[in-house]
Amino acid sequence: MTRWTPTAGSALALALATGLVCGGAARAQVETHSKAPIDITADQAEVSNARCQVVWRGAAEAIQEKTRLRADTLTVYSRSKGEGANGQPSCGGAERIEAEGHVYYVTPDQNARGDHAVYSQASDQIVITGDVVVVQGQNVARGDKLTITVSTHEATMESNVTGAGKRGRVRAVFYPDKATPADAPAKP
Repeated sequence: MTRWTPTAGSALALALATGLVCGGAARAQVETHSKAPIDITADQAEVSNARCQVVWRGAAEAIQEKTRLRADTLTVYSRSKGEGANGQPSCGGAERIEAEGHVYYVTPDQNARGDHAVYSQASDQIVITGDVVVVQGQNVARGDKLTITVSTHEATMESNVTGAGKRGRVRAVFYPDKATPADAPAKP
């Protein structure tokens, strides 16, 4: 297993960790510092209060401020708080969010894509799998699995391919910052 661990300067981990969409059975909330509303659209939405689950199907997209999560399907699993009014289950905050198919997570500074993503409150992690590509400016990283620990903003990129010279290993291309003429040192 090959690993790529970005430095503390990587904004992707912070952006992913602070922007995922969460929801209750009939409402949505965000595990971020933002109090901005979340706009969720899809071809259809299915609420199952008995299972404390909401499924958004068909080009599902959740937007909060300048952050967007898009996938074929977004499923939010909330924890059960027991029996509520009229004997109906009462659902609490989100425990897990799954994004399936053509997953894109976009912020103003970076984006990530993959085939599947899961946010788990219990493990405090976001995991994106399946041909993962992370882009920030010109910098690009690729792998099979990106794991982000929300509380520490640490990220690990992994691949199932090992061995020098083999295709499919974790790969990243970074471009150094270029000095602008105003930033360039004066010539003597």
